[in-house]
Amino acid sequence: MEFEQYVAARHGRLIEHAVLLGCAEDEAGAVVDRVLLEQRKRIRKAEDPDPLVHEALEVAVHGAPLRRGRIGLLVGLGLVGVAVVAGVALSYRPPPAPMPSLFGLTGDQAKNLLHDQGYDVVVRPASSCDPPGLVVGSDPRGGAPVQKGATVTVRTSVLIGSECEPDYAARSAAWGFVQFALGRGPAPAFARTVTVVVDRQDPYPLDHVAAADPARWGGLFARVARAARAAAPTDTGMPRLVVRDRVSPSVLCGVPKPDGTGDRQVLRIEIDPRPRDDGRSCPLTIDLYRGSDHSIDGVVVYTAKGLGDHGHVKARTE
Repeated sequence: MEFEQYVAARHGRLIEHAVLLGCAEDEAGAVVDRVLLEQRKRIRKAEDPDPLVHEALEVAVHGAPLRRGRIGLLVGLGLVGVAVVAGVALSYRPPPAPMPSLFGLTGDQAKNLLHDQGYDVVVRPASSCDPPGLVVGSDPRGGAPVQKGATVTVRTSVLIGSECEPDYAARSAAWGFVQFALGRGPAPAFARTVTVVVDRQDPYPLDHVAAADPARWGGLFARVARAARAAAPTDTGMPRLVVRDRVSPSVLCGVPKPDGTGDRQVLRIEIDPRPRDDGRSCPLTIDLYRGSDHSIDGVVVYTAKGLGDHGHVKARTE
């Protein structure tokens, strides 16, 4: 049976059943929601999910299934109470939650994430210069309140034509690295040795085997994940991915670029949650240095920075 259809048809009755089992009225909705999510796969396989869901509710409320005779007694004793609380129980809906960030996800990844969180999902194409299938927006937008069980529309990229061609290779490479850093895509091509620098810290090397393992990047990729989840005052509620393919300036937000980079071409990636007219702070910035074969041999990260109370640039707390 379709999980979403079952929830829509039975949610109120299941709350009523939880109350009959002795669950507190103000907790019944949350208990039912938890049981439904835990039993989601079994519900989809069952022709009649009611027995298995009822048994799971009994376990959730009492720790073990109740004997049938005791359930009958509870039903008999609870009829008067149910008559009083049924209207409240049947109309109960969990409070809305913020729409999760879909930054860096493909349409399939977003659909699975949202399904697991109790939403119905519709995927629609949208014109974009981002890699095909990548999420470029949603309705509701990221961070907006959305009710569990609601339908979420996810918009995924469809290339709009020749106007994307000049910048597409750089943008595709940038998204590839970001998806890798978020654990949502394969490793890009790395050189035999990759030199990593974060702000003004001492550089450290990763060989190409270590570089292909996200766990070896430590807290650096955690910073990328935090930036990706940040609520943003954009049309999508997600940060913008700004990509520049050029020689980088010698200083970024007060931090000089590392020695030895000279006039090398760099693929600069900014995960930018700022309003478009905000030129007073700096987003998380990743510079990728690549060899002639386009394998990455250098990664330089500049921590996101904002303005302090007196107008001085300071690192944002992570």
